[in-house]
Amino acid sequence: MKRLEKLNELLKEELSKIIAREVDVPSGALITVTKIETTNNKISSGIFFSVFESKTGDEETLLKELMRRTPFIQRLLNRRMRIRPVPKIRFVIDKEEKKRERVEQLLSELKS
Repeated sequence: MKRLEKLNELLKEELSKIIAREVDVPSGALITVTKIETTNNKISSGIFFSVFESKTGDEETLLKELMRRTPFIQRLLNRRMRIRPVPKIRFVIDKEEKKRERVEQLLSELKS
């Protein structure tokens, strides 16, 4: 496994824990980190996420909340990671996850 892939997996694991345990998510939504894309120079990482079980169903609202909480999340991540520098994080809605869900739904309808 390449070094960048290892870093992405480590970031995904730590951010998933931080979001689940430390961040108060409005509307009781379940936020899942689906993918991490870190730049080759390891300066910044795009954190792709999807939302399940959201009462509001508004991913944009949750994105704004995560962006508002980014400095707090970044500080926690900086403390937990043993690498320097820790990439700067930015949250992105994973549109591909919605497409995958739609394809699965269509396939299950075809089977019925």
